[in-house]
Amino acid sequence: MFTPKTLLLAALVALPLLAQSDLPYRHVEGWAHMPDGYTPGAGMAVAVDADGNIWYYNRGSHPVIQFSPDGKVLQAWKEDPKLSNHATSAHGMAVGPDGGIWLVGREINRIYEFSPEGRILLAIGGFSGMQGDNSAHYAFDRPAGVAHDSAGNAYIADGYRNTRVVKYGPKGDYITHWGGKGTAQGQFNLVHGVTLDPDDQVYVADRGNNRIQVFDADGKFLRMWEGFGTPWALDWDPREKVLWVCDGDNGRVLKFTAKGKLLGGFSSDGPAPGQLHQVHGIAVGADGAIYVAETVNQRIQKFVKKP
Repeated sequence: MFTPKTLLLAALVALPLLAQSDLPYRHVEGWAHMPDGYTPGAGMAVAVDADGNIWYYNRGSHPVIQFSPDGKVLQAWKEDPKLSNHATSAHGMAVGPDGGIWLVGREINRIYEFSPEGRILLAIGGFSGMQGDNSAHYAFDRPAGVAHDSAGNAYIADGYRNTRVVKYGPKGDYITHWGGKGTAQGQFNLVHGVTLDPDDQVYVADRGNNRIQVFDADGKFLRMWEGFGTPWALDWDPREKVLWVCDGDNGRVLKFTAKGKLLGGFSSDGPAPGQLHQVHGIAVGADGAIYVAETVNQRIQKFVKKP
C-alpha cells in the first residue's frame, strides 16, 4: 500500500528522469544508407574522424562502415572471421589522433588498430586465447572500450571481468593501469566506456556501479558522479565543453558539464525511430550532431538540435 511518504520518495526518484527529456534534439529520419547486401547486426560503437565522417562498428555482415555526414556509405568492410570475428566479438571503437581505426574485440580479448583503408597496423592482447587478470600488461579479460589522449596514448576500458583502465603508448607499449573491483573511489564494477577531454582528463563509464569517475592521465582520481541512470558509453564534445552519455538501461542520451551537472537529455526507451533501446555507443560530430549505436535495435541513428 502506498503511503504519503512512499509517494513522496517515488516522486523524488522520478525527478532526475523527468529532467532528462528536455533537450531540443530531433531524430534524422532515414539518415543511414546501408551498403548493398548488408545483413543487420547489433550496433556496438560509433566514432567520428577528423574529416567529420562517421564510423560504425556492428555485428552485421559489414562490421565496419564509414558514412559521410549526410549518411552516404563511403566504404564498408566485410566480415573476416580469420582476423577479428566481429560477428560475436565487436564492442568498442575509436578514431586515433593519426586517423587510425581502433576496434575492441571483447570475446577475443584483443585490441586492433587499422588504417582507414582497412589494413591492420597494430594488435594488443588476445593471442592464442590469452586472458589476463588486473595485473597483466598485454592481456585483457573481455575489454569494452578505447579512447585516446592528445598525445595519441590509448586508454582501454578492461572491462567485463577485469575492472581497470589500461594505458598504452601510440605504438602499443604498456604505460600503466589503475582500478580494481569494488565500490570505493578509483575502483570499478564493469568498466564499459572511456573518453578524454582536451585537458586529458579521463572519464570512465563505471557501468556496474551506475556512476562516472574522472581521473588524470596517470590514473589519479579526481571526482565522480552518480544517481542519473546507467552509463554505457560517453563522448566529449569540445564545441560545448560537455560530456554526452548513453544511459543504456533507460534508453536516453544525457548531457553533463565537466563537473557532473546534468544539463538534460533526450529520447525514450523503445524500438521506434528516434527512440533508443540498449544504446551502446555514442559520438559527437564536429557540427554538434549526436550519433548513437544500439544493440537490440541493430542500428545507428543521428540526432540534431532543433532550430
